[in-house]
Amino acid sequence: MKYFRIYGKEKAEKNFKAYDYENGIFVNNLIYATMIKEPELKRAEKAIKFLNDNNDEYIFQLRGV
Repeated sequence: MKYFRIYGKEKAEKNFKAYDYENGIFVNNLIYATMIKEPELKRAEKAIKFLNDNNDEYIFQLRGV
């Protein structure tokens, strides 16, 4: 089974950071980042689209672990 994480950054920043979707914060320690299982991928893609559409200053991506 594959796992995925949400990564994001401000458009002005260089590097992406892992994102804790439940608490709505960027994290430095991956243990706190949201893990998404493959069966939940469609729902996560919708969440990423929602985040990108409603946050003009940020960019979010879904990446495999």
